[in-house]
Amino acid sequence: MKDHVHERIGFREIDEHGNAVQAVSPHVPESLDPPRKGFPVNPFIVALWVIAAGLLWLGLWAVATAAGAMTSPAPYQSTQSAQFMYMMLSNAPYALLAGILIIAALLFWHGLQWQKKRSARP
Repeated sequence: MKDHVHERIGFREIDEHGNAVQAVSPHVPESLDPPRKGFPVNPFIVALWVIAAGLLWLGLWAVATAAGAMTSPAPYQSTQSAQFMYMMLSNAPYALLAGILIIAALLFWHGLQWQKKRSARP
């Protein structure tokens, strides 16, 4: 229900920044917004941060382990085979690249969300 008194006279209330404020009728109680349900943070974004950190850690670990095995002065004695070391060393750059790209995309997304919140504020 609109406040007919304010509309007929033409008065508009403004806030401290000069923006128009919705007129409130003293005869009609204000409707309360429903309580917000859900998480305060997007769980998918949190999962992407965890995946990106895991990919970066996995890539760095694979490079360090495989490079350490190849450059050690003594023959590398381990249960890991040469084929596994080759697979780790050949796939580590892709894990590092995927982690970096995910982090770049997440930072871009966070920047957009920040800009959207900043422009929505009066």
